[in-house]
Amino acid sequence: MKNFRILFVYLLLTGCISNPNLWGSEPPLNFTATPSIVETATSFLTQTITPSPTAILSPSPTAKVEDVLPEPTATPLSGEIKRVLIISYDGMRPDAIAAAPMDNLLELIKTSAYTLTNAITVAYPSTLPSHAAMLSGLCMAKNGIILDRYYKYMGYSKGVDIFDLAHAAGMRTVMVVSKDKLRQLAEPETTDVFEVRYGESAVSKEAVAQISQGFGLMFVHFAGADLRGHKYGWMSDAQFTVLREGDEALGNILTALDENGLRNSTLIIITADHGGHDRNHTGFVSEDFHIPWIASGPGIIPGEITALLQTMDTAATAAYALDLPQQADWDGIPVYEAFGKPRLKIHPESVQWPCHQWNDH
Repeated sequence: MKNFRILFVYLLLTGCISNPNLWGSEPPLNFTATPSIVETATSFLTQTITPSPTAILSPSPTAKVEDVLPEPTATPLSGEIKRVLIISYDGMRPDAIAAAPMDNLLELIKTSAYTLTNAITVAYPSTLPSHAAMLSGLCMAKNGIILDRYYKYMGYSKGVDIFDLAHAAGMRTVMVVSKDKLRQLAEPETTDVFEVRYGESAVSKEAVAQISQGFGLMFVHFAGADLRGHKYGWMSDAQFTVLREGDEALGNILTALDENGLRNSTLIIITADHGGHDRNHTGFVSEDFHIPWIASGPGIIPGEITALLQTMDTAATAAYALDLPQQADWDGIPVYEAFGKPRLKIHPESVQWPCHQWNDH
């Protein structure tokens, strides 16, 4: 077990490096997992991370917006959802939003359904496994992305993901990312556009260009917070600077939606793949697992979400908004509360390690 943990940390620390975009056709490995959906719940604050006896999941004490936000607007945006835009800030802790501060995002939260305390990522809080779960709706053991580096034999994320569904429905699908290894998240035939851009400004410029051409599903990825966190530390001035750059990029994207007449028919989901502490996100403290989850758009009821959310819920919510079929094997659940709907299913708040299948012996 000691050797496994050393290997685990090594893979995590090296996994943030972007990898060559080389893709083969070797058959993928097969994985199995136990579904993580139940009908009852207890308290989120009781979740315990098993690999370290001291790693207890609890809300970050500084992850609050009450000090910077007024009461959220009570009137939801009217209109029909025709497209979904998912924006992921790689490595952004929830408490960094106000600390940076990210003024555009803070303003957007006022008219959004959001949580900065009740959303968590997968057991291996790192770029590839977390984003694969986010877009596939599946736990790591089901989608097969269990490592944070590209390995040719592992192939693409397995299962039916949100890009499979959107593309099959005839929607224009777009990915604009800052790490080329994210190609592994979806097969090329399911993404009409896949562009890699480096730097928040370059990513937003490409996203704006794609918005002007129209889309049904778009995923935009900003890597700056993760890269600065590893070099200068999480919650450092350097990380705050790049988060403000990412916030300016968000402003450009929102303006493009407005100028193209798309804002009132677009569901925007803003989240992150993982948090971090010191200069890493090894998964041994709660700050590595907490992520923000913010939804803005037609039919969204502004206010704080009280339900426990997991990153797989992003795919399920996008499918729900676009009237695409929920998959029977998905671990993600639509965030019904964001739309003012009753919770038809909930995650088990007593679960240890969401989507966790590691063996301790």
